[in-house]
Order: sequence, then structure tokens, then C-alpha cells
Amino acid sequence: MKASGRALPTLSMIVAGLLVFAVVLVAYLPASWVVGRLPPELQLNCGDVGGSIWEGECREASWRGARLGDATWNLGRLAALRGRLVGNFDLRGALAARADLDLAFSGDGELRNVKASLPLDPQIVPGAPADQRGNVTADLARLSLARGAPRIVEGTIELTNLRQVSPRPMELGSYRATFDGKETPDGAVEGSVRDLGGPFAVEAALVLTPPRAYALNGFITGRTVDAERIVRNQIAFGAVPDASGRNEFGLSGAY
Repeated sequence: MKASGRALPTLSMIVAGLLVFAVVLVAYLPASWVVGRLPPELQLNCGDVGGSIWEGECREASWRGARLGDATWNLGRLAALRGRLVGNFDLRGALAARADLDLAFSGDGELRNVKASLPLDPQIVPGAPADQRGNVTADLARLSLARGAPRIVEGTIELTNLRQVSPRPMELGSYRATFDGKETPDGAVEGSVRDLGGPFAVEAALVLTPPRAYALNGFITGRTVDAERIVRNQIAFGAVPDASGRNEFGLSGAY
């Protein structure tokens, strides 16, 4: 009985030691352990990984073969115990982006102070149009996500120096989408689109509906002979413009 009595404290000490080891392991778990075990279907790779999963860096990051740049992150350990990723993220390279994070592990939550810039180039952004080039910049005070789709957006997104590179090179202009951050009952995100100069004058309303559908409806006018011909033949299909010379147009699809 005395031997059994001595064994109980020893067992408690072993369990306590294992718990301390587990806490230290999680607190300082190397980022390389996690990155090296990402599912292959993600096609996310790092040339070099440093730091921990909470405060780390992924140098020469690439996704689906496209080089992104160097990524760093800082995440709160206590928030993770509540099932949330709270901190900030920074990417510098061909793609530049930074944001403050407050997300559930499911991906629902908010990004704040989002600033991003990327070239519209299929060699850098997989899925970008092969026959167009341009630059995309985002400046968002708030981006709320639900089930992987935007729920609330506050800020601006600009598409500048848009141009067609083939089969017939042509300047297509620059545009800005503005979102007021208001929440709608049906979960749609509403914004407005205006041109920033170029061959087309555009005033339109943009609506993003869950899960990933969009609709763009408004008015367009060509400022040059070539642009007016495109509006008449490819957008308005011969419809008579209104008294101010504007043609109605509408686009819809999925993103």
C-alpha cells in the first residue's frame, strides 16, 4: 500500500510534465512543421520557413506555381484556444497585401485595414484573363466574410491601366468600385462603379450575392471612335442611346 501511495504522486508529476511539454510545444511549434504538412491539393509552397506558427515567415511563397513573395504573420495564442485567428498578415513581392485578422478556423470573420495590390497577369495571378493586363489595388477598412463569401465591404477597389493585349491591343481605361460598408438583409454586398478616365465613361451599380455571384448594371458611353463602336456593336447591340448619349448595359456571372 505504501508503494502504491508513492506511485500516485509520481504519476501526477509525469502527467503534469507531459502537459507542460504539450503547452510549450504548441506555444513554440515551428512553422516549418505545419507548412510541410499542408495538403498537396493546396499547391502552396515556401522556399524557406522561419519562426513559429504564431510568429513566422514564409519566404519565396508560391501558389499553383505562381510566385507571390515573402509572407509574415503574427497571431495570438490565446485567441487560437477560442478557435480564432487574431493578428496580422503581410505579403511583399509580386503581390503585396496586409490585413488585420479576426477569423474563425472556418474562415468566417473579419479582415480590417486591408491594403493590397496585384498585377492582372495570369503568370502571377492564376485565372486572370490571358488577353488583358492591368493593376488591381484594394483599400478596405473592413471586409466581413461568411461561408467564404463577402458579407460586408467598406472601402474601395481600383482596376487601373486596364488594356487588351491581344488579338488587337487597346486601352480599356481605369475604374473604381466603392462600398459603403452597409449590411443588407439578404446578405448581398452593394457598391458603385465609376470610371477614372479612359475611352469609356461608366456609371454602374455592383451587387455581390452569396455565395459567389455578381451583377453589374448601369450606363456606358464611348469617348473615342473605337470605344463608341465597341459600345454600339458589342455592348448595346445597336440599341438607341438615351438623350445624353448613354447606353444601358448589364453583366452578370460568378467569381
